[in-house]
Amino acid sequence: MSTRPELVAPAGSPEKLRVALHFGADAVYLGLKRFSLRTTAENFDWDELEWALAYARERGRRVYVAVNVQPFDPELSEIEPFLCRLAGFAPDGVVVADPGVLRMARRVAPGLGLHLSTQASVTNAEAARFWFDQGIRRIVLARELSLEQLLALGRSDLGGELETFVHGAVCVGWSGRCFLSLYWAHRDPRHGHCAQACRWPYVDLAEARFPERVHRLEEDERGTYFFDARDLCALPVLDRLLATGVAALKIEGRTRGAAYLGVTVDVYRQAVDLLTAGDLAGFYAALPRLQAELGSVAKRGFSTHFLTGEQNDPATYLPGGSPTGESRGLGAVIAAGEGYLDLRLTNPLAPGEALELLDRGLRRELHTPERLVTPDGTVLARGRAGDVLRLQGRFVAGVGALARRPAEGQPG
Repeated sequence: MSTRPELVAPAGSPEKLRVALHFGADAVYLGLKRFSLRTTAENFDWDELEWALAYARERGRRVYVAVNVQPFDPELSEIEPFLCRLAGFAPDGVVVADPGVLRMARRVAPGLGLHLSTQASVTNAEAARFWFDQGIRRIVLARELSLEQLLALGRSDLGGELETFVHGAVCVGWSGRCFLSLYWAHRDPRHGHCAQACRWPYVDLAEARFPERVHRLEEDERGTYFFDARDLCALPVLDRLLATGVAALKIEGRTRGAAYLGVTVDVYRQAVDLLTAGDLAGFYAALPRLQAELGSVAKRGFSTHFLTGEQNDPATYLPGGSPTGESRGLGAVIAAGEGYLDLRLTNPLAPGEALELLDRGLRRELHTPERLVTPDGTVLARGRAGDVLRLQGRFVAGVGALARRPAEGQPG
C-alpha cells in the first residue's frame, strides 16, 4: 500500500472551489485579486477567502493561497500589508516564488506556512535543502524532472515536503518562466498576465543560422502551433509517481471550466485511491476509462513529458483530447429531491437536447429534457446561462454534480 498523497486542485473562483472539493480534492490553491499568477481567473476577494477557508475546513480540507508574483521594487510596499492581512486569515499555506517575498513574509507574518512555487525551478537535493533552511515547508518541484529524479529526491533527507504537478497545461519556458508573452504581447507572465503566445499559430518557421536543422511541424484545422505543448498527464505512470514518496499531487488549471475541473479531480481521486489501497490490478483495469474521461475535457492531447522523456517527444504522447473539449459544460446541480434535480445553467440548452450528468465516483448518466421547466413551473422556450431548470426523474447524481453535453456519437 502506497502512502496517500494530498490531491491539490485549482480553484479559480468560489464556484470552482465547490466543484474541486465535491469531486474529491484534499486541498485547493487559489489567488486573491492581487499578486497571483492567474489574473485572468475570477479569483477571490477578502470576503470570499474567509468563506473559502470556512467552507473547506467544515469538510476537513485545506486552502493554499498563491502570492507567487515576482515583483519589482515599487510593489513591495503593497505586498507587505497584503501579507500582514493575509496572515490574519491563517490559510493552510501560502505559495511564494520570489526570495524577497519569502523574506518579507518571514519578517512580517512569521505564522504563515510557506510553500515554494514551481517557478523557483528546484531540481536537486541541495537546492531543496537551501529553501527548507529558509523556512519553506513544501516545495512544488520543477516540472522538468523525470520519475527517476523524483525518486532520488524522495529518498533524500531534505527536511520538508515535496509536491509535483500531475496534470494540465505546461509552458514552453523552463518552469513557467517564459518571455514570449512579454516580447510579443507586452504582457508579463511574472505578474500573471501571460498572453499564452506559445499557443498562437506561427508560419514560416526556420533557423537562419542553422538551415540544415529540420523542425517537425504538425497542422490541424486551426493551423500550426509550433510551441504549443500537449497537456501533462501523469495518469499512466501514477503508480511509479506515488512510489517516489511525494507528499502532494497538483492539478493545473485555475482558468479552466468547471466540467474540466470536476472530471479531472474525479479521475485522479479514483486513481490515487485505487493505488493507495494496493489495488494495482484495479488501477490498470480502470486506466482506459480514466484516460478517456480526461480526454473528454481536453483539446490539446496528452503527454507524460519529462516524467518519461523529453517534452513533446512523440514517444511520450498519449491518446486523448476532444475537438470540443471543456466547451461542453452546461451547469451544476444546486438542489435535489425525490424525483427531481435543479440544474443551474452556465450555457444555453434547448428542449430535446441531451445532457450528461457527472457526479463523483465516475458516476455518469444521460438525460434528455423534452420540456424546460423552472422550479416554479415556468416553461422556457430555451434555457440560458443563469436559468435554473427542474429535471424530473430518478437520478444517481446529487447536489454538486455537473452537467455537460454528451460526446459526439454518444446516445442521448
